[in-house]
Amino acid sequence: MEAAKKVSSDETVTFDKNGNIVVNKESTAPKKLMARRAIEAHLERKVLEKDLEAYYFE
Repeated sequence: MEAAKKVSSDETVTFDKNGNIVVNKESTAPKKLMARRAIEAHLERKVLEKDLEAYYFE
């Protein structure tokens, strides 16, 4: 809950310190858009993690 309070009003989706997705429920964006942004953030994070692993093991 603490991380949800730190989310700025213009961000709909962020990550907390543990890597969990935090959705800003005070956002005025439609629920479909917030869900889409959460999915995109998750996929982007997976790609970045994969790239980081590839970089360190080369």
